[in-house]
Amino acid sequence: MGAAVTGVSAGGIQAQLGFSRDFEREADRVGFQTLQKAGFDVRGMSAFFSRLQRATRVYENNAPVYLRTHPLNTERISDMQNRELNQPYRQVSDGLEFQLTRARLQAMRSTANEAVTHFQTLLAEQKTLNAAATQYGLAVALARKKDWAAAENILNILRQEEENASPMIDRLYAEARVRRGDLAGGLAAFQEALQRYPDAAAVVYSYGEALLENRRFAEARAFFEQRLRKDTADARLYKLQARACAALGKTGQQHQALAEAYALEGALPAAIEQLELAQRAKDNDFYTSSAIDARLRQLKQRQAETK
Repeated sequence: MGAAVTGVSAGGIQAQLGFSRDFEREADRVGFQTLQKAGFDVRGMSAFFSRLQRATRVYENNAPVYLRTHPLNTERISDMQNRELNQPYRQVSDGLEFQLTRARLQAMRSTANEAVTHFQTLLAEQKTLNAAATQYGLAVALARKKDWAAAENILNILRQEEENASPMIDRLYAEARVRRGDLAGGLAAFQEALQRYPDAAAVVYSYGEALLENRRFAEARAFFEQRLRKDTADARLYKLQARACAALGKTGQQHQALAEAYALEGALPAAIEQLELAQRAKDNDFYTSSAIDARLRQLKQRQAETK
């Protein structure tokens, strides 16, 4: 009897594993097609899988949960390689944003002093594929040291060349001006960057945080409201808006904004709790109270439907 139960159990587990592997193959196929449609070299998929497999061998039994339940086995890698055989070779050059992002990551992975020395050495020895990205990496490292004036000088030079146009460079330049004490100039630089890159989230967040940190609460609140009219699905913006409302004593709107942030993050109980706090706030006008009540009914109904 025990052997029969064990056999049935093992068979069920094997069936589940087979089901899971089918999902993995389908996900790999979709990922391959996505790379292809986006114009990337699809050979990068199997190469990435192989690199990840080698890197995760050091984990042994302490691998992340995803890699324990979805291991990168030879079969998955071979399947990707077989798909690549019928695909033409595609040379994809690294764009400026990729180079800047890589430089930023390099500047953040060691101590600030080590990062400064690393990028200064690269520039001095001319061991760089993209001088602008290396200079940006040095600026990031200098910013970590809070040498804002030196970082600003480098970024200002980069901004003179149209080929270096990037929201990453403009954002850090504006932040450097604010941090070294030129608030008016820094905020103006942020506004200029927003005109050039209206959808650059990092610029939006940094500008809003600069307003908050410098006690420009009314401006910050107006800015966040304007942005949220364009994008109602940004939880981080709602949290920034809540900070502005709290600083202005708008308690009801503070909790209302936090509720929207939590709802977007899938935390319905927390969102409902925030709206209930918003209901009890003493500073609500009729319009705000009505909006809070309506939204609370909506979220409670959504919660009931998920039970």
